[in-house]
Amino acid sequence: MINIALVIDAIGSYGSGLLRGISRFAHTHPNWTVEYEPWMEEENLPRWLFRGKFQGVVCRIRNPRQFASLRRLRVPIVDLGSLEPPKGIANIHSDHQAIARLAADHLLQCGLETFAYCGFESQQASERRAKAFQEYLSGKGFNPQVFISQSRRGAGVRRAPGWRSSIDYANLLPWLKALPKPAGIMACNDICGRLVLAGCQQAGIHVPEEIVLVGVDNDEVLCELAVPTMTSVDPAADRIGFEAAEMLDSIIGGTKVPTRPQLVQPAGVITRTSTDTIAVADPLVAKALRYIREYTGRGLTVDSVLDHLADANMLVSRCTLERRFMAVTGFSPYEEINRVRLNRIDRLLLNTRYPLTRIAELTGFDAESHLNRFFKRYRGQTPGRFRLQSI
Repeated sequence: MINIALVIDAIGSYGSGLLRGISRFAHTHPNWTVEYEPWMEEENLPRWLFRGKFQGVVCRIRNPRQFASLRRLRVPIVDLGSLEPPKGIANIHSDHQAIARLAADHLLQCGLETFAYCGFESQQASERRAKAFQEYLSGKGFNPQVFISQSRRGAGVRRAPGWRSSIDYANLLPWLKALPKPAGIMACNDICGRLVLAGCQQAGIHVPEEIVLVGVDNDEVLCELAVPTMTSVDPAADRIGFEAAEMLDSIIGGTKVPTRPQLVQPAGVITRTSTDTIAVADPLVAKALRYIREYTGRGLTVDSVLDHLADANMLVSRCTLERRFMAVTGFSPYEEINRVRLNRIDRLLLNTRYPLTRIAELTGFDAESHLNRFFKRYRGQTPGRFRLQSI
């Protein structure tokens, strides 16, 4: 049997994804056994690591002293954390340049012309992503701004209790306010993204109408609890874990330790509300879009949008609204109302067990039959069949 030790901080979706990938490899290799205990990247390595007998180690550490301690085990080591591990230690990690390019391309597709990056001080991954983001957009003729939080606690962002104290709000809020709007921001990870969203809320900046935000890690809990829900790049942590286990198994079998890090491509961008926009410079259209996206579940109509604009001292005719809306978005206010309403119906069908009568009520229909006709016109099937096919 091959006994493997895992020294991985699994707090957050990235660490959990690494463990899932390693577990998937172990399940397909009966000669593998894995020993793991929760560990939070503390100063010292866990004691059990030096009491057992292992044929290999998969770790996620960044401390040179800890690497020195691991070498005392005299077994093959595959590292998932450091971007520059000591010589003789195999390394596999996310392709940070590819992650930055994916985020930048997604923001470019929103039609933006102002771009920015927000990250943490003393984080290798954040620094690599910031540099790649700047270089990629500079090559396309843009000059992205960068905000790096000077709070040292930012380096320990995986510790939940310190999230809000991990970023320098005293400087972040003026920076957010000063950005030309609309602007697209890449956050170094989803925790940073949540903090940026909180900063926008404090500063009275609307997302996604004024700030369009992309995080990294696709932590589903963090992204779905965010207000608005947060778009994020999936770094394929599960695949990194699997390929790390595969690499270690190969080294144990006699293959030479790779001299260069192996980079794993991200899985893609998972889109949510924080980028659900087309760059809107027209304040009238921005106001209308915000209202539609917030209140379409109440049976919104174009006339009620016009009433809302009039209450905000933006009195215009229906013809003027439609003309300006079409010029900016390429579609009419009525089409946007139906699109947002349809998306909400989708989410309610997929994520709740509400009966159709309740969903009709929540999305502004007088009767279930009206919901059925509306949904079938756009989706080509009834809500009930759509829900059954998605189980």
